[in-house]
Amino acid sequence: MKRSLCGFILVSVITLVMPVRAQNAYVGVASGLNFANLKITFADPTRTNYETKSRTLFSVGGFFGISLNEYLSVQLEPTYIAKGGRYTERTIPEMKIRSSQLDLPLVTKLGIGGGVRPFIAVGPFMSVLFDADMNVDLVGREWEGDLMQVLKRTEYGIIFGAGVGIPAWKGSVLIEGRYTLGLSNVNKGGSFDLRYDDYIADRITTDPKDEIKTRGILVMIGYQLPLDGE
Repeated sequence: MKRSLCGFILVSVITLVMPVRAQNAYVGVASGLNFANLKITFADPTRTNYETKSRTLFSVGGFFGISLNEYLSVQLEPTYIAKGGRYTERTIPEMKIRSSQLDLPLVTKLGIGGGVRPFIAVGPFMSVLFDADMNVDLVGREWEGDLMQVLKRTEYGIIFGAGVGIPAWKGSVLIEGRYTLGLSNVNKGGSFDLRYDDYIADRITTDPKDEIKTRGILVMIGYQLPLDGE
């Protein structure tokens, strides 16, 4: 996984830096809300009495890009993002799942127009997990479990988006909506304790054959500024 991550970053940097002298470069920042959810598929086909719902979380990051021509650009977007969702079964209370991750999307954008500029965006992403936990309310107390013991440290996926750039000052205000589709299974299996302070209520075990994939609808606002100042 570490080699894959290094290779992804290296290819991304080379892709962007090589044409920087010949093309127009730009930088920017963006933040927004991530309506995050999880797709869970259990290895046991009889286990169907469950439901997942979204959680409203957040993201913040920056980007560096190259305009390849009048319509096409490519950009690398290091982004801190919170992912997760809510999980319920008939016999247990709702579990709130949250992870903190560094997403590294390599996005191709196609835009049209001169002033107000609509665009579409697509590209792969790789994600590195920082921390993850689960919270559940039991007997009037909030119990917590550390999910780092059962989740993989890296994730792969693809993003699809559309938005508009609005000229403002020397750059553009960006308003964009995205759908992030995790393609890799982030569950590695294992066990973690459900605890309140130092008291352990239960030990929960996950089957490595179960699949957990992330999903998200991301609504962002940002600002893009050309490096040449024009």
